[in-house]
Amino acid sequence: MSLLNVSHLTVSFQNKKVVNDISFYVNKGECVALVGSSGSGKSVTALSILRLVQNAHVQGTIQLNDIHLSQLSDKQMQAVRGRHISMIFQEPMTSLNPLHKVGKQIKEVMKIHFQQSSTKTVLSLLNLVGLKNAREKINAFPHELSGGERQRVMIAMALAGNPELLIADEPTTALDVSIQKQILDLLKSLQKKLNLSILFISHDVRVVSYMAERRYFMKEGKIVPSLPTFSFETSFQQANQEAPVVLSLRNVSVFYRKFQALSQISFDVRKGETLGVVGESGSGKSTLAQAVLRLIPSSGTILVHGRNWAELSQKDLRRERASVGFVFQDPFSSLNPRFCIREIIEEGLKLLKISPFSRNKLILNTLRKVNLEKDILNRYPHELSGGQRQRVAFARAFILKPKILIMDEPTSALDVENQYKLLELLKSVQKEDKITYLFITHDMNVIKQMASHVGVLKEGRLVEVGPVQSVFEHPQQIYTRVLIQSALLERKNEC
Repeated sequence: MSLLNVSHLTVSFQNKKVVNDISFYVNKGECVALVGSSGSGKSVTALSILRLVQNAHVQGTIQLNDIHLSQLSDKQMQAVRGRHISMIFQEPMTSLNPLHKVGKQIKEVMKIHFQQSSTKTVLSLLNLVGLKNAREKINAFPHELSGGERQRVMIAMALAGNPELLIADEPTTALDVSIQKQILDLLKSLQKKLNLSILFISHDVRVVSYMAERRYFMKEGKIVPSLPTFSFETSFQQANQEAPVVLSLRNVSVFYRKFQALSQISFDVRKGETLGVVGESGSGKSTLAQAVLRLIPSSGTILVHGRNWAELSQKDLRRERASVGFVFQDPFSSLNPRFCIREIIEEGLKLLKISPFSRNKLILNTLRKVNLEKDILNRYPHELSGGQRQRVAFARAFILKPKILIMDEPTSALDVENQYKLLELLKSVQKEDKITYLFITHDMNVIKQMASHVGVLKEGRLVEVGPVQSVFEHPQQIYTRVLIQSALLERKNEC
């Protein structure tokens, strides 16, 4: 008998079926994958198993061993979550409490299920998931950890209740390729060591092929025999040396207490061009984006359109920020959960006192740009897939027509086809509006297609910067060479 059996599952939001009559099973000690593009219903399926879908009508049977989960009371279901079925969520920064140290959060899970916990047990879990310097990191807050470290903490929390089934929802989405493989190897090792069953959810066919013993393909809420292949070629973007510099950094450094997150960063970005910033998790990429926008304190000089933002008052800074858009790495945490999608996208337009008629027209045009249907306008962020939330974040940025757009891992939550569409959209908007991009990513394939220049960050230092073609064909640093090789640039991207 299978450990998990899902039969004829249907999930609807406002009479729209996002999961339509699907059935699958997971055996004990087996890794099974749900594969599909953004919005195909993968995450909603996972949340339905744990009865965590809100404002939805759920039909069908979900059975764990001989327990019918749909028939349990809310109190009984709480005992199942974490103890029998645990979940690694798609966005660890959102799932971890920013106000509590990570060790305390793991202890909390253990107290709920076993009425006791100890620092020794927490350390053994952190060591089990391969967190380096676990004794030091146990007292860290989530924002003090890199993306890969936060993901390891999430896995430790998921294992704290000693579950039979682990649901992993895009667990490597926002990670660079080297950290991604470490997490995948860790999950495979834990599966074997603990005889753990894993339901692995991803849009990346390559990752799924590495992880899963069986695969179910999802498209538009249904399980289908296979998915169509999709491929695209990349080409180097040429720099325009005559365009004026619109963003300039000189000797920018950032400290977190005694830890130096960025050290003496200097570069220029010209109007209408894209500077790609690449590096492994923890290299300082997201810190750099926040420093440019003065969301965190920094030293050095940051010139935006010739003005030194470090010298601006808060009032002047708010006015200047209107010309600079920002798409965050974690779209869920940057979208107000109390606002519907229409309210999120039009919030900036209201501040500009644009009429309701004009706002509606702009919203619909922007949705078409980012490949979203207008029927999502009355839905809330938790009702969307990770990829859909990312496109909403882009719609919110584009609708204000910024002159500079800073993007932190903007394609990490997207499948290859939607990634390609978004990159083509970004290039189209850039060509039409002469917008300047600061494009932060761990994906060298994306850098190759999007950027004219690339800067390579390692441990908070800019170790290499130059035209993309020059850096890719003649890298000066061993670290750059390793990043390029690990990205498998010669393979065709398929989904």
